[in-house]
Amino acid sequence: MKKRLRKKLHKGEFRELGFSFDAKFKTDTEMQVVEEWLQELAHLLNEHSLEMGGGWNSKVCGGFITRERGSVTPEEREIVREWFDGHGQNLESISVGELKDAWYGW
Repeated sequence: MKKRLRKKLHKGEFRELGFSFDAKFKTDTEMQVVEEWLQELAHLLNEHSLEMGGGWNSKVCGGFITRERGSVTPEEREIVREWFDGHGQNLESISVGELKDAWYGW
């Protein structure tokens, strides 16, 4: 495959990595607490030039974290995972996936 096509299709050296996460809030968690948690997460991601796609409601938040261009590094994944560990007082469970291809890894 030619380099131009690999770049267009995000293949080979142009592959971009990201990771998924799933957080389940305790049933008695107020919606305001969930919203504040999401705002703090958004601030952390913004500091590291990361983006999140996904969804949330009063009990579950999940998504895929990536970068606009390029890959998330293992160090950045670890920063986010540690943030989850430190901000999990209202969480019943949290899981952070491994780095995988953001375009074809689903």
